[in-house]
Amino acid sequence: MTAYVVARVAIHDREPYGRYAAGFMPVLRQYGGRLLVSNEEPEVMEGDWDGRKLVVLAFDDVGAARAWAASPEYRKIAEDRVAGSDAIVVLTEGIG
Repeated sequence: MTAYVVARVAIHDREPYGRYAAGFMPVLRQYGGRLLVSNEEPEVMEGDWDGRKLVVLAFDDVGAARAWAASPEYRKIAEDRVAGSDAIVVLTEGIG
């Protein structure tokens, strides 16, 4: 079943976050992930949104998403994400 990683990211230092972004796609593809959404200005249709970036990734299953997140390749570039931003990241399975 398809698994999704959803993140709400507040970027506070573009330099390290830029290094993270530069290395992100090759590592994501290596683990079969697909970038579905990356938007710093999502349209608020209802409720409160604090202006943070929205990211949605898709993987074939939860195991692939967990392997990506725990991989040495991702952990290395994630150091720059942590240095340049604050994030809430969740993993969920899709329906069907």
